[in-house]
Amino acid sequence: MKTIIDRLKKIAIKLKPLWGYFKVWRELSSLAVGLLLWIQSATFLHWIDPTAGTYDAGVFQVYLFAIIGIFILHGIVRILMKLIWPTPEDYLDHQFMNDFKTLTPWQKLKLSTFIFFAFLFAVAFLARTL
Repeated sequence: MKTIIDRLKKIAIKLKPLWGYFKVWRELSSLAVGLLLWIQSATFLHWIDPTAGTYDAGVFQVYLFAIIGIFILHGIVRILMKLIWPTPEDYLDHQFMNDFKTLTPWQKLKLSTFIFFAFLFAVAFLARTL
């Protein structure tokens, strides 16, 4: 038990400089937790079932390609909007931020939540179709 505590202390000392990033980019903490769980999943699975197989690092390629696909599709959609229908493109670039500030808090919450889950659905959908 003492060795685990010593390991955690050493890890905490090494991660201390990164703590400032985690304060600003809270999303990094979910990535860190996910990677830590994935690393420890082999030990946990073998503890439950000694004959269990584990995944290799290649499983993350699916999500990486899905994220790359989102960026590519986002760029294509923005280019098409600019070429075919430039009015909404101009609005998104120049006026949307001012209009967003005038929304009521519940409208901001609904819009932000919708956008978050739309991106989450898009990545999950692309990851399952790749």
